[in-house]
Amino acid sequence: MYRRGGDIVLKKLFRYRGRRIRYSSRNLLALYRVLFFMPIFVCLGYFVGYKWLYPLYLLNPADWKIYIVPALIIIGTSIGSIILITLLIKASIINSGYFSKVEQRQVLARMIIDNGYYTKKQVKGSGGKTKEKIKFPKIYYKSAKNSIFVSFETAGNKFQEKFETIGGFLETAFHADNLSQTSEKGFVMYELATDVYSKRISIRDMQADQGKVQLMKGLYWHFDKDPHMLIGGGTGGGKTFTILSLIYALCRVGEIEICDPKNSDLMALGRLPLFEGKVFTGKTDIVNCIKNAVQEMEERFKTINESPKFKMGKNYAYYGLKPKFIVVDEFAAFKAELANDYATDGDVDEYLTQLILKARQAGIFFIVAMQRPDGEFIKTALRDQFMFRMSVGRLSETGILMIFGDENKNKKFKYVEKIDGLKVYGRGYVALGGSVAREFYSPQVPQDFDFIQEFIKISKELGYEDISKEVQEEVSQKISKHVDKEALAEIDEELEAGQAKLAKLSEKFG
Repeated sequence: MYRRGGDIVLKKLFRYRGRRIRYSSRNLLALYRVLFFMPIFVCLGYFVGYKWLYPLYLLNPADWKIYIVPALIIIGTSIGSIILITLLIKASIINSGYFSKVEQRQVLARMIIDNGYYTKKQVKGSGGKTKEKIKFPKIYYKSAKNSIFVSFETAGNKFQEKFETIGGFLETAFHADNLSQTSEKGFVMYELATDVYSKRISIRDMQADQGKVQLMKGLYWHFDKDPHMLIGGGTGGGKTFTILSLIYALCRVGEIEICDPKNSDLMALGRLPLFEGKVFTGKTDIVNCIKNAVQEMEERFKTINESPKFKMGKNYAYYGLKPKFIVVDEFAAFKAELANDYATDGDVDEYLTQLILKARQAGIFFIVAMQRPDGEFIKTALRDQFMFRMSVGRLSETGILMIFGDENKNKKFKYVEKIDGLKVYGRGYVALGGSVAREFYSPQVPQDFDFIQEFIKISKELGYEDISKEVQEEVSQKISKHVDKEALAEIDEELEAGQAKLAKLSEKFG
């Protein structure tokens, strides 16, 4: 026990916070360019200057033209080297390589200078002259696989109050997303996710297995651990598209039931064998769907409890049961239909309460989508039990707080319409219940990806019968309007162009 306590003390004493940010860090990239150019400059000076030009100079030739060739070599090599060094550093930054971290340290130093978060001190030089010296407070930078950490000293210095609320500033400076703020004795540390857009995955990589589904690189919805998903988003923000992506990923590992109270977008999936008899519209059918889910939950609990291999704490998967996902789109519209039917509305609230609180162990999970999770349509206590929250598109400040809770009242939620001049599709935020929200991009859909054909392919894999081309076309027409093919094509082209440039640079200079 003593040894363990001693290890903790040692870790605190010798904790590595990262690279110290100093006044000199403001020109780091320029310094690296000079350092890379110095060997080239030395070689030019020795081989062209000393070995070639200097002997000519000693001969004192009458014709000055003999200096043209070596001079052109020096000038041409210098310019070419500077361009090459600049391109390589730029490629590293674009590709999130080493120099992207160097650039971030430089940005941090310049942010400190621009905002005056430093002290000035008069010091005497060697000649007796007094000069001004700029000193930074203790600020550290550390990079990790998917994020960076910036620590500020807050031990009673005059910038303490500023450093304790600088998270939003850092988001803007780094074009990053503030994930957390940790206070400890003498320091406050911020964790920021950078280059979030580059972590967007293809929908074909959106696979579900072992109680989780991948949403982005390094981001998963662990539905076994964090059950039930709440999705909020305004019209045209990509909410239906995101739901389709989740259905695509989850239908391979479990059963999907879909409730579409508006009888619009998702209702068309009911024509496919994979979802036949599992898509509901109208209040009566949706109420019955939720009611039947309660009955199935009780049956599953009975199966678990009566199993000969029953073990305390084991969930549905241990007993060979598959997960079941109930997707309810436009939940507010459904609740509005029940507005004057108080008895049924009360029954629905009771069913949902049972399912949200108890169904995790039985393997039944809800995905509920609505434009704004207002307390008028979903009780606050029930809303808080959705352990995974997501927003897509633009939401009001009130709507954001309804989804992500008071834990995110100081979080700076940005609305981004375009990135590098291109339309952004499916951008939003995600958070576990009670945690800080982080930036999110729904999976990228290639131009050749067709939801209906993919669902048909999965149907065949699972042993369902084929369907006619007429039905395929009918369903495709209703679903395709939610995929902005033009915008997605632009994004695809831009990504391909960028990757091609980087590949050429790597091939040429690697």
